[in-house]
Amino acid sequence: MNTATKVVLVIGTLLVVIGIGAFALGAGGISELEDDWNNFEVEGENNGTLEVEDKDGKGDMGFTFWVKGKYLDENNNNIWDVCENTNITIISKPQTNPTWDGDLDGDFYYEVDYAGNGNVSNCDAVIENIDNSREDKGLVKIGRACLACYSGEIVFQSNQEVWVTNDDTVTEELTESFGVIALGFIGGFGGICCGVIFLIIGLIMALTMKDDKVQEMMFTPPADNQMLSAQTAVSTPNKTHMSQPDFGDKT
Repeated sequence: MNTATKVVLVIGTLLVVIGIGAFALGAGGISELEDDWNNFEVEGENNGTLEVEDKDGKGDMGFTFWVKGKYLDENNNNIWDVCENTNITIISKPQTNPTWDGDLDGDFYYEVDYAGNGNVSNCDAVIENIDNSREDKGLVKIGRACLACYSGEIVFQSNQEVWVTNDDTVTEELTESFGVIALGFIGGFGGICCGVIFLIIGLIMALTMKDDKVQEMMFTPPADNQMLSAQTAVSTPNKTHMSQPDFGDKT
């Protein structure tokens, strides 16, 4: 097989293998999304201590509190019952960045769907004010705490069992997972496509190009027309023999 053909086929095979590996990486990222999303700092506890890691020194996004239940307003007072039945007290917390803490000073506040509810923090029983993103676990969001907190510890106590997520950690991990997924599938698709193209080119080259092995051909003249080595010999010039003239007397 021609050397160039071999190189093209090897490159194509490597690209396909790399593409498959990238696809596997992307698929693995998808499986990690659920783990990242359900990364709880506290699960089913009435109290706890949470650690704030303010990496940029500008204050963290804080923590979200979830409880078991559904968004119901059975007493018709226009407030979700899960919020009315849950009291969360922040016992201690770090200092907050005053430029964007909204005068909350790190305390707990009721918030369900902030953007969907017109950027208002409350637990009003309206259809726009629900968060069912963790409905598969039977959890509903009721509020948040430690908005704009600097590094330190937050200690809380609740009359109901709560589940708590670190908003900064979840956001960071989800961003990384989405990046891995995008890189895996884009890189995998590109690698496999390029690899297939190289393999097709290599196959065409294998079918159309001659082998590059040098074939040594020996020339043997026909037996009835062999050249004699005597052709190289120098011919000897002919010698002329002269006889001495006879100057004898003539009578």
